[in-house]
Amino acid sequence: MRTRLFIFSCLAVVSCTNKIYLRRIESYLNASTVDVKSKYMAKDYRSYFKEKKGNGKDKEAALRSFSDWDGAMHPDVEILSYSSNGNTWTVHFNEKNDFAKLIGFPGWKGTSQLTFNSQKLIKQSIYIPDSTNPPYKPYLKPALEWLRQNMPTQLDEVYKDNKLVQTEESAKKWISLLKTWREKTK
Repeated sequence: MRTRLFIFSCLAVVSCTNKIYLRRIESYLNASTVDVKSKYMAKDYRSYFKEKKGNGKDKEAALRSFSDWDGAMHPDVEILSYSSNGNTWTVHFNEKNDFAKLIGFPGWKGTSQLTFNSQKLIKQSIYIPDSTNPPYKPYLKPALEWLRQNMPTQLDEVYKDNKLVQTEESAKKWISLLKTWREKTK
């Protein structure tokens, strides 16, 4: 009987600990501001793209990049599955944001490997995009066509040489332009 109680207690502790980490991961992935995002990151945080190679980005560079586009677009990340191995969590997700939602894009699937330190802060993040993600440009095409005809000056501020201008200011302008396009073409 004592053995069963001990096993049950251990499982309950592990389950609660897993929920704490999972809530932290969800909050980190869905953060829209630098203040919220940074509170889940260790001082010695490093981020990598596709693989751990080179020095990656330190916390300051990662937050600057985040504030330039991702944060302003209000990420909406749905965790599809996850696993953990010690202090490293592997999370498979689908990310949408204001831009994706406004153009009807299904989102970007990806995987993040997040390693926590002893204070339960993320010290390392490796982002791996899913190779099966569809391109977003076909979803953007109807909006571009309408904006070229009706708001060419404003479009030129956020779309240059067939590429998105990715700054905090352009992200806000994109949201406004796409909302206008949606309202006018319903």
